[in-house]
Amino acid sequence: SWLSAPPSPCPSGFPRSSYLHSFQTLQPFLLAVASIILAMSANTADLLDATTALDLNNIRASLMRMEDSIIFSLIERSQYKANTAVYDPDCSQLGECKLHQLKSAGSNGCLGDWFIYQTECLHSQVRRYLHPTEFNFFGPLPEPSLGSTSGSRTAKTRILADVPKGAIVNNRLLEIYRKQVVPALCEPGDDGNHGSTAVQDVHCLQTMATRIYYGLFVAESKFRSETEKATALIQAKDRDGLMAFITKADVEDKNIQRVILKARTFSQNISAAEVGQLAPAPPSSSTTYKINPEFIGSIFRDYVMPLTKDVEVDYLLARLQDQSGPIEGMPPAKKARST
Repeated sequence: SWLSAPPSPCPSGFPRSSYLHSFQTLQPFLLAVASIILAMSANTADLLDATTALDLNNIRASLMRMEDSIIFSLIERSQYKANTAVYDPDCSQLGECKLHQLKSAGSNGCLGDWFIYQTECLHSQVRRYLHPTEFNFFGPLPEPSLGSTSGSRTAKTRILADVPKGAIVNNRLLEIYRKQVVPALCEPGDDGNHGSTAVQDVHCLQTMATRIYYGLFVAESKFRSETEKATALIQAKDRDGLMAFITKADVEDKNIQRVILKARTFSQNISAAEVGQLAPAPPSSSTTYKINPEFIGSIFRDYVMPLTKDVEVDYLLARLQDQSGPIEGMPPAKKARST
């Protein structure tokens, strides 16, 4: 099993005993990391009931809870310097065997990717990626074999249609996070905390990805509530029309303001119980923050929300295509007549 052997073969000539030892030595630490990250996930849709899972009020409540997870993870990341060495390709500390394994998974061989991939290998075993809105950054992953099977869905009881490859934006998210978010969030330089940085990056990326792909439920819900209008736009391949179909600018503006208020509240440095210090009341003259709340709002406005809407539109553009199985709550797809 994967618990007793690495998920990909070791390069020829490399002592397998050393490979196994290094891999198994790391497992307890990774399990601890996985337990923390799983605890932060707010992906709580009821997959046994399509009506509940696609109810916009329920979706909205989940998305608001995900905001908390993202903000807290960014606050934690900000305590370390940028530490860009974590993102440098071909990390020599990994050694030949780990680099081979990581590059086989689609990485450039950086330390940050190693932590992401190994965490995903653990999460895959406890069925994280069977959830219809969870998508891994790297692969292949071990087969799911651990944890409860209650609530698991099958191909016969799907809520979502097939998600096209174009709707998977992990590479874009990774680039945005490392090149746009981290330099603005963190103090420049290197404090040597590379392991802690890599761990916290996994928190940030997975919570943001969970929030982004939850938009698939939004897209499916809107498709079902306005099927005729959505179908016309899809058949016309009207990307701009579909973007307008899913966009409510006033709601987005309110969401961004809520994120900013949360960031002010969560990130305040509180050394004494001063009256009137806590947001959303006007901050006192002595109020300081661990992060810039306005920047956190801009992360949602400029990155998280646009990526979410791209995922939704790409999903909808493929919504009428042949599906791999029936979708719960929808009539069977009509088959084209042979001529």
